[in-house]
Amino acid sequence: MKKIIAVLALIYSFSFFAFSSESASMAFVEGCKAYSIGDWASAKIMLRKAVSYTQNQNADTYYMLISAEINASDYRGALEDCNYYLEHFKNTVYYPRISYQKGKLLYNLGEYEKSIVALSDFCHQNENSELYPYALFYIGEALYEGYRYNDALEIYDRIVTEFPDFEKVSAAKYKMESISQRSREEKLLYLLKQTGEEYLSAKEDYEKQLRQYNSESVALTRQKLQETQIRNEELERQIADLQMEIASLKAENEQQISMLAESYAQNESLEYLLETAEQADAKQDLNNSSIKENSYFEEKKANETQKEVDVPNQEPFDETAEQIKKLKEKALEAQRILEETK
Repeated sequence: MKKIIAVLALIYSFSFFAFSSESASMAFVEGCKAYSIGDWASAKIMLRKAVSYTQNQNADTYYMLISAEINASDYRGALEDCNYYLEHFKNTVYYPRISYQKGKLLYNLGEYEKSIVALSDFCHQNENSELYPYALFYIGEALYEGYRYNDALEIYDRIVTEFPDFEKVSAAKYKMESISQRSREEKLLYLLKQTGEEYLSAKEDYEKQLRQYNSESVALTRQKLQETQIRNEELERQIADLQMEIASLKAENEQQISMLAESYAQNESLEYLLETAEQADAKQDLNNSSIKENSYFEEKKANETQKEVDVPNQEPFDETAEQIKKLKEKALEAQRILEETK
């Protein structure tokens, strides 16, 4: 019984091995076909399946798998397989190339510091490799992307100087010019920043002075307004005093005009009285002349009458002379009042 079981187990193992070997071979063959025609997605799938079999876990299959993954832009999967390859296939012909690919994959994944370390190790160990200038170039690129422009400039200069026929020389020269341009821009930006800071400082100082000036100006304006208000109040008082003085002068002037009018009326009255007095004097003179002319005859007649009638002789009352005397007195009084008024 035991012999039968052992034989069956041996037959099963042989059949399984034969089947597994056939599947592994088929996967590897299909992967190679896809790889040869550039069908990187299919090649990656089939080669990944191929390495799952023990008999395909070798340097060749992993190298093809890594190449398919890189061409399919599966950088993370390719990096993992590179690490596996470098750990398990150290003494193979593809080891230096896989070492280089690891550094480049780290660069593609944006892990610039790790990329610089990996590519630097490759350069130290493979100075005569055809991949050496490529490794230098991607070290420069990683330094450039990491903003280490001065270090990158040195690497690019080495490439241009030591490998003038290298296909990446043009790219290296362009990056050198870019670094120079960036350096100039950085200097300009620095100057602009300094100028901007000075401008902001000057602006802040100006605004501070302006606020202070405005504050002082407001205070000065307020003071001037107060002074102007006081001056206006003083002017208003002066105007009120002048108006009162004008009113007083106007009243006094009206009084003087009234007095002058009265004086004028008195003057007219005086002139009238004088004229009347002169007329009265003229009349009196005429009467006196008449009286003198008739006095002889009257006297003679009176004497004769006296003789006839012994009656005392009475001189009649002269009313005209009395009026003239009063008029003269009034005229003199009016003349005196007028002179006192003037």
